[in-house]
Amino acid sequence: MQAGNPGQLGKYRLVATLGQGGMGTVYLAFASGLGEFRKLLVVKELRQDLLSKDLSVAMFIDEARLAARLDHPNVVQTFEADQDQGRYFLAMEYLDGQPLSALIERLRARGGLPLGLHVHVLCEMLLGLQYAHELRDYDGSLLHVVHRDVSPQNVFITYHGQVNVVDFGVAKARDASTRPTPGVFKGKFAYAAPEQAFGRPVDARADLFAVGVMLWEAIAGRRFSDHSPTHEAFQARLAGREPRIQSVAPDTEPL
Repeated sequence: MQAGNPGQLGKYRLVATLGQGGMGTVYLAFASGLGEFRKLLVVKELRQDLLSKDLSVAMFIDEARLAARLDHPNVVQTFEADQDQGRYFLAMEYLDGQPLSALIERLRARGGLPLGLHVHVLCEMLLGLQYAHELRDYDGSLLHVVHRDVSPQNVFITYHGQVNVVDFGVAKARDASTRPTPGVFKGKFAYAAPEQAFGRPVDARADLFAVGVMLWEAIAGRRFSDHSPTHEAFQARLAGREPRIQSVAPDTEPL
């Protein structure tokens, strides 16, 4: 976390910068109210250098529209989407904990995250993803939501044991104003399904592929793919030439 006071955004006092991603800057913030009312939350602001790019603004608004519809114990909650003097932002719940990726890394030297606990986290994550995949519009039709960036970095575990899927910034939904550009890859290659890696149309199965990779890593105790997204790595993913779980954990029962 970067120290300092980034200022004010709408009705939210920005306390510190938590991080920056491809689309937004994330702040720790609080809202004030009657008397001594204070509530900690997280504010995600569209990066200043993207404000002049219509596509980036449209994607951020799509994220806000989808976030407003998501209401599940295993999905991070969004309270508000607004703009203040041309600055676009989301106000989301503050989760006091760590991403799964940080927990795995911290416990690596101690033998890793216990498999039973790791699988429990994945099951809770699947509940959140199932909810998103089955989300329907007001007329009852499926929205066909696909997260497209399922990974240990986007699974958050609070210190009270709650598991949340976070960051629907590159998610795809039927009612989005923007459409994925054919041939353009979004997400993290290490967890991307072959169709997604090649920029082809995807559905909920792409998210399940990513969960499968995370389960492989939980059982094996190591990364599924250490390759950068080179041409050879893409071809291996497409052809299914990456290692089967029995090759690194022989005691694993075949499906």
